[in-house]
Amino acid sequence: MRFSTAIRGYDRDEVDRYVTRANQVLAELQITAAPESAIKHALEEVSEQRRSVIEEAHQAAEEITSRSRAKADDRVQEATKEAEKLRSAAAEEAREVREAAEREAQQIREAVEARVRELEAQVEAMMEKRASVIEELGELARSLDNVVDGKGDDPSPTPAAAHADGAG
Repeated sequence: MRFSTAIRGYDRDEVDRYVTRANQVLAELQITAAPESAIKHALEEVSEQRRSVIEEAHQAAEEITSRSRAKADDRVQEATKEAEKLRSAAAEEAREVREAAEREAQQIREAVEARVRELEAQVEAMMEKRASVIEELGELARSLDNVVDGKGDDPSPTPAAAHADGAG
């Protein structure tokens, strides 16, 4: 067998492939020489393959688990961010609703207070009118008493009586 030359001697990969192939040929020759050693060799080979498959399966499982955990962590972070956004939006909306309700309550309070002042003014005006009417009635009653008693020779009505007649 001839090997290609490389920078520092022979090509190492080529030599390794040759040695591996030579070992396989030797193993095959030994297997054909004795059936028991062939079975033993086959069992060893199968056992080695099984270990290799199991090891690869464990590595694949670890990689899948690691990727799944990373994805789950990403999703948890995204969900946490989304929940925080929703919480913030809900807090802002609640603040706006509360402020609008406070403004509306203040407007209602001011309207009620204005109406109360208006009604109080009307009551005050009615009380003044009542007092004026009572005073006028008192004057009218005195005038009538004077007319009945004959004390009042002057038929001209008093200012209060003129007002009670609708003139004033």
